[in-house]
Amino acid sequence: MNKHLFSFVAFLLAAQMIWAASVTPAASIPSYYSALDGKSSASLWSAVSSAAAKSRSSLGYDGLYNAYKQTDTYPTSSTHPEYVAGKAGQVWDMYSNCDYSHGSKKCGSYSGECDCYNREHSIPQSWWGGGTSGIGCDIFHVLPTDGYVNNRRGNLPFGEVSSASYTSHNGSKVGGGKGIVNSQKTIAASSGTTTSAPGGNVFEPINQYKGDLARGIMGTMASWNRDLTSSEGSKFFKSSYSVSTNFGLTPYGVALLMKWHRQDPVSQKEIDRNNGIQATQGNRNPFIDYPYLAEYIWGERAGETVDMENLIPSTDEDFIPGKSNGWRGGTTPIDPEKPVVKYGVTFMVIGQELRTDSVVENTQPTSLPANPTSCSTESNTFVGWTTTPISGTSDIAPKVLYTQAKQIPALKDDLTLYATFAKKQTTQTGQVAATEKLDFSTGYTDASEVTGKTQGGVTVAFSKASGSNPPKYYTSGGAVRCYANNTITVTASDITKIAFTFGSGDKTNEITANKGSYSAGNWTGTADEVVFTIGGTSGHRRIAVVEVTMNGVGETTVFSRYITSCQTTTELTEQPIDDQSVRKVLIGGQIYLQIADGLYNMMGQKVN
Repeated sequence: MNKHLFSFVAFLLAAQMIWAASVTPAASIPSYYSALDGKSSASLWSAVSSAAAKSRSSLGYDGLYNAYKQTDTYPTSSTHPEYVAGKAGQVWDMYSNCDYSHGSKKCGSYSGECDCYNREHSIPQSWWGGGTSGIGCDIFHVLPTDGYVNNRRGNLPFGEVSSASYTSHNGSKVGGGKGIVNSQKTIAASSGTTTSAPGGNVFEPINQYKGDLARGIMGTMASWNRDLTSSEGSKFFKSSYSVSTNFGLTPYGVALLMKWHRQDPVSQKEIDRNNGIQATQGNRNPFIDYPYLAEYIWGERAGETVDMENLIPSTDEDFIPGKSNGWRGGTTPIDPEKPVVKYGVTFMVIGQELRTDSVVENTQPTSLPANPTSCSTESNTFVGWTTTPISGTSDIAPKVLYTQAKQIPALKDDLTLYATFAKKQTTQTGQVAATEKLDFSTGYTDASEVTGKTQGGVTVAFSKASGSNPPKYYTSGGAVRCYANNTITVTASDITKIAFTFGSGDKTNEITANKGSYSAGNWTGTADEVVFTIGGTSGHRRIAVVEVTMNGVGETTVFSRYITSCQTTTELTEQPIDDQSVRKVLIGGQIYLQIADGLYNMMGQKVN
């Protein structure tokens, strides 16, 4: 075969391989990142790195120009949110406004802006020792840009310019750098502090692309995990990836990337580019697919355990390109120029402030205090938190009574909650249905394995069984996660009903019972033991409460004399009523019994 013909055929085969890679459908993005769920700190970084490098292949340095047709092209449809008249189908250059058709005007030589375009390493080659293989041809950070503007940047770090010495046609600048204000907490600095800029000049792109470039660098770091500190790189990067090294970034690098990431949310352009990268290079950028992941590594949630159910992928219909930050608590992006709005949740116990929690607007408190102690010897049972204090005593339960943090609505203002106590009275009622409620929503360490509990003659046992993971409790969702093929065994005498309450973000794995009838969280039948199995090959169910009803001699529990503050009057005394001269009286909206020797409430308690 002719040498030139052979080369051409090889080129065609390579081109076909470039376009042959599949793109993960939007609905499958959560499963693509399933390994990240429940991870934190170093283990989360490791999982993110694995996801970023998944199926990665090399395009070769020459292959980048061909790939740019699918990753960096202005949209041709006028309905696209970022359509620009006169730019359709052209090279999308983030450094200039020049008009370039793919494949033409490739650099070469140039004397000014708009002469030609080339392949720009947003992480300069000198920072890892040079080269155009491996990381040197990774399209995550190697972008099509105007050759002249690229040259003016050289190997300067990104930053914010205080006074520009050069400005490109689209407003990109070179000049002395200024400090970065940390308006929100990061892994490297508290909110309100300013991180100094490195000495010398910096390069600042326009606001429209700052987030794009930040996430491109983040994704490259995760995919390669290599030392990027040669030459000027030490101003921006650390040589290793650990908690102590801010996962590869200097305090300045953290401050800048997180500021740009927060102020310029993922756009449709980035979503399209990410899909184009997978179609050509084979891998995806986790920080484009799940923008809020960055907060768990370098931001406000650094060190916390990630619950992927709380994150919105950019491919989800609930995600608003250019606006959403990827957190289910709200779609409004974090504005680095404005402080995050937080409200106080104050817990009051018998007239004394127990604690005050700071909670971000439109989110719920994560926990409630441990059950407090009453000042009353009679109303001594804690029954929950109410929003309205009780004046004196009341035999009517408050309309609002929270026993779990997840019951509290998302905060839109400061909130005060009052500990509520009541008199508990248990009476024997004979052969009745007795119910026992076993609560698994609180009381466990995050990510801890849970085997079950016994309460009131009922045992609920969680088992790994044939599953890959044992059941574990997570504060996110407030429940025990029972994974595929785990079992839940409920044991008691003469069970007739079992009801499951699922935690927030519950999955859809089928649950089957070895006897009786089960549907939609409810089991009915007659048994002393029931075994439930979680179906599927992946996923989990979130068990917050198991309520078991049994036949037998039951007890009826009633509450009276609700209080939120200590009473100065003598407490109620209980006395049997045997006087037949009884009449009902209405006082303050409550019915009392008037008897010869005094006034009694409906529970037979004498009111002093």
